[in-house]
Amino acid sequence: MLILPALLLAIPNAPPQGPSVKNIFDQELAAFRLAQEPDGNYGTPLDTAHVLIAMALSPRAYREDDGPFIRRAVEWLIQETDALSLSSSCDRNFAVAFALHALDADRYSKAIQRLRNACPEQKDGWRFPEGLQTAASILGELKPIDSLPTRAKICAKAARAYYRDKKAIPPPSPKEVSQAFDQGIQYLLSSRGKSGLWEIFGHPEPGISALAARALLASDSKEAKEAASVTLDFLKDLQKEDGSIHGGHLPVYVTSVAMMALAAGERPEDKAVLARAANFLRATQSDEGESYSEGDRYFGGIGYGGDLRPDLSNLQYALQALHDSGATSDDPAMKRALVFLQRSQNRSESNPKTYKKIGSGETVRAGNDGGATYMPGDSPAGYVRLDDGSLVARSYGSMTYALLKCYIFAGLTPEDPRVEAAVQWLGHHWTLEVNPGFDTLRDSRAGFQGLYYYYLSLAEACAVAKLDILEGSDGQEHAWRTELQAQLLKLQNEDGSWVNQYAERWWEGNPVLCTAYALSALAKTR
Repeated sequence: MLILPALLLAIPNAPPQGPSVKNIFDQELAAFRLAQEPDGNYGTPLDTAHVLIAMALSPRAYREDDGPFIRRAVEWLIQETDALSLSSSCDRNFAVAFALHALDADRYSKAIQRLRNACPEQKDGWRFPEGLQTAASILGELKPIDSLPTRAKICAKAARAYYRDKKAIPPPSPKEVSQAFDQGIQYLLSSRGKSGLWEIFGHPEPGISALAARALLASDSKEAKEAASVTLDFLKDLQKEDGSIHGGHLPVYVTSVAMMALAAGERPEDKAVLARAANFLRATQSDEGESYSEGDRYFGGIGYGGDLRPDLSNLQYALQALHDSGATSDDPAMKRALVFLQRSQNRSESNPKTYKKIGSGETVRAGNDGGATYMPGDSPAGYVRLDDGSLVARSYGSMTYALLKCYIFAGLTPEDPRVEAAVQWLGHHWTLEVNPGFDTLRDSRAGFQGLYYYYLSLAEACAVAKLDILEGSDGQEHAWRTELQAQLLKLQNEDGSWVNQYAERWWEGNPVLCTAYALSALAKTR
C-alpha cells in the first residue's frame, strides 16, 4: 500500500456515481443487520434465508467470517433446518437450502438431497428469477412502507438476479483486452510532465514513475519502451551509497518498486545497480543484524524504513524486488521472511503466539480462516472479539494474496498446509467488487480501500502460484484471468485511465498510480 504525505494528495477523486445496485444493497443490508436478534435470526427461517441469500450473492459477497451478522444467522438456520418438516412449504425449504448453498457448497449438497424427493417439482428452478428482470429493476420494487420480510424477499431475488447476470457476462476477447491495455499505455504516456517522468507539483515522483515504467515495459510499443528507459536512467541516478533508490521518502518502498522496474528493463548496465539495491533490502530486514531473534514479533519482516514496524505490504514488494533481480527461495532473506509471514496468517497451528494490540495492549491471537493481516496482530480491516475477550485481527484480500505470493517466493509448495489455507480463504472470499475482508456493512466504502493494489496483488500471486482457477465457497470455479480482465475493462475510463472513485486512501485517487496497477495486473492475465 502506498502511503505518502498528505500534502501530495492533490489529485481529486472522480465524483461518485448516483445510487447504484451496490449502494441500494449496502443500505438494505445494513438495515437488516440492525434487525438481527441476539440468537442470530432475522425473523422466520424463510426471512433469515432471504437475508443470507441477499448478503451472500450481493456485490459484497459476504461470508461467515465477515462477522456475527452472517455467522450467527447460519448457526441458527442450521438448527432450524434440522427441525424443518419436509411437508412444509417447498418454497421455504428451498430458500433455506439455497441460503446454505450461497455460503457453503457442502452444506447445500446435504440439504438439497433431503428436499428433492419431497419437492420434485421445484428441483433447482427456485434459484434465479425468471424472465429478464435485472437486479436494478427488482430493487426498484422496494417501497418505504415494506416490512422486513418483504424487503428481505425482494433483496434475495435481486441478489440472485445479480449473481445470474454476472455469471452470464461473456469474457472480453483478446482484442478487447489488447485495446484496453494500449489505451492505458497511451494515458500513461500522455500524463508525463516536462521532465519526461510522472510528476507531483512539478517534480518527478520516483515511486509512481517506477510503477508507471514497469507497466510500460509490458507493452510492445517503441514509444512506451523509450519512455520507460528515461525513467530507468532517472532511478539509477537516484541510487544512494547504501544501495537504496529514492528521492528522500519511503526508502524501502521506492527501492523495491525501482528494482522491479529496472529488472523488467533487462538492461545489462543496471545489474550492478540492482545488486546494490538488493543488498540494501536485505540489510533492512529485521533480523540478527539489528539484534532481533526469532522470538521477536517482527523478526523477518521489512517495513518502510525508519518506522521500526515491518508490514506485509512492504515485505511483499521487497521480496518481489529480490525475486525479480534474481534471488531464489534459498536466499537467507526469503527464509527469514517465512517467520514473519506465518505470524501474519490467521492459522493458529502455524501461528500460536499472541500479540498486544498496538495502542490498547489488548491480547490479539490468530484466527483459523487462513487469511492474512497487515502485520502480526494488526489489521486495518479491524478486529473480531472472541468470547474470552481477546481479539483476532481480520484477514483481508490484498494481504492474503501478498502472503500467498511470498510463500511461493520462500519455497513453499502448493501442497503446504499454509499455502492451502491461504488459497482456500481467497477462493471463499472471491470477489472483484471490493478488497474483501473489510466490514462494509459498517462502512460501505471500506472495501474499496486499496482496490487497484488488490487487483495487482491478485494477478501477481495467482501467476506466481500457477493458479488457473479459484474455487468459491459455493463450489463455483472462478477463472481469475478472464474475470479480472472483464472487471478492469468495465472500470476503465474513456481516456484510458483507471482511478479509485470511492476510496483515495493509499493514494488511489491518483489515476497514474491506479493505471499503473491496472496495466501490470492486465499484463499478468495475458
